Amino acid sequence: MNLKRLSIFLLLIFRIGSVNSQEFEKEINEALKAEPRLIANLDSRNAFISSSGVRVLGFKVGLLYDDILAFGLGYNQLSSTYRNTIIYQGEEARVKLAYWYLSPYLEYTFYRDNKWELSIPVQIGVGESYYKLVDKQDRTIYNKLVVSYEPAISFQYRVLNYFGIGMGVGYRLMIIPNRELEERFTSPVYMLKFKVYFEDLYDRILDL
Repeated sequence: MNLKRLSIFLLLIFRIGSVNSQEFEKEINEALKAEPRLIANLDSRNAFISSSGVRVLGFKVGLLYDDILAFGLGYNQLSSTYRNTIIYQGEEARVKLAYWYLSPYLEYTFYRDNKWELSIPVQIGVGESYYKLVDKQDRTIYNKLVVSYEPAISFQYRVLNYFGIGMGVGYRLMIIPNRELEERFTSPVYMLKFKVYFEDLYDRILDL
């Protein structure tokens, strides 16, 4: 399955109120014929690990087609300090949780005007989670591959034609969890976003 077909398949799952899939597929195909623009996003994802609130910071770079469909890649990392006490090698050990992942993503914008846009971002997270032993110079243990799936819905407001700020809600589902850890990572997600429209900003600088 090529990238175009995969994007259409994933977005059809979350398409709300679509009259028919053929019209939607035609819209995506037409968007992919347009010249893409470079975009970048900073986002802060507030979620829960077990019952504790945590924050994951992320940075994404991608291509935007016809102001409708975006593809890209991001890096995300747990920024909150999360501590626990576990039994390790028969003794109590103080640990800090670490979690990072790369995130291929796509985002479909289903409403847009001069300032506002509503979109459906979907990302796959592929990374690692583990503990750092606090009393042993942060030596790591239980390092395991983890894979997550995060669909969401978000809105964004465009500021000064070059930047956008927004919010969103979604859900993080762990497809491949780290079963060595005690914590549960599947959780609702609340997002804050900051977006840069590089092409528009570049054109403005050239006009100065």
